[in-house]
Amino acid sequence: MNRILSLIFAVLMFLSAVACSKKTPPTQAALQTQGALLTLRDLTGAYENKQLSSFMDKVSKDYPNRQAFSQSVAGTFTKYDTIRFTVHYTKLVVMIDEKANMKIRFNWDGEWQTTGGKIVKDGGGVSFVFDPKGARLLSLEGKNPFIPQESQK
Repeated sequence: MNRILSLIFAVLMFLSAVACSKKTPPTQAALQTQGALLTLRDLTGAYENKQLSSFMDKVSKDYPNRQAFSQSVAGTFTKYDTIRFTVHYTKLVVMIDEKANMKIRFNWDGEWQTTGGKIVKDGGGVSFVFDPKGARLLSLEGKNPFIPQESQK
C-alpha cells in the first residue's frame, strides 16, 4: 500500500513539475501593463531627480497642452529644492480595453521642500492614461500629482 501511495505521489510531483516548467509567452495585455508600469517608474524617477527632458520623453506628443504641462513641471523643479514622490503600487489598478487606451489608477504621496525649508505635502488618487503601443503618458484624470497644491491656511 505504501509503495502505491509513494508511486502516485511521485507521478503527481512529476506532472506538477512538468506543468510548472512550461514557459508560456506573456500575453499582449501583460506586455502593455509592463511597459506602462516601467513608464510610470521612469516618470517618477525623473521627476524626483528633476530631469525635465527625461520626464517629458515619457509624455506623449499628443498630451493635451503638453507645452504648458512641461512649463509647469519645470516651474516646480525651479521652486523646490527636493522632491519626494511615492506611488502606492499595492493600491494600483490597471484597466486595459483592447479598443482603447490603457489606464492605471493609483494613489500617490508627494513632499516638496524649498531651499528655505518650507515643506508642501500633497497626495491623492489619479488615473494615468497610456498609449498602449508606446507606453507614453497621454493624459491625467484627477488632480495633477506633479504640481503640488499648497494648502490655504
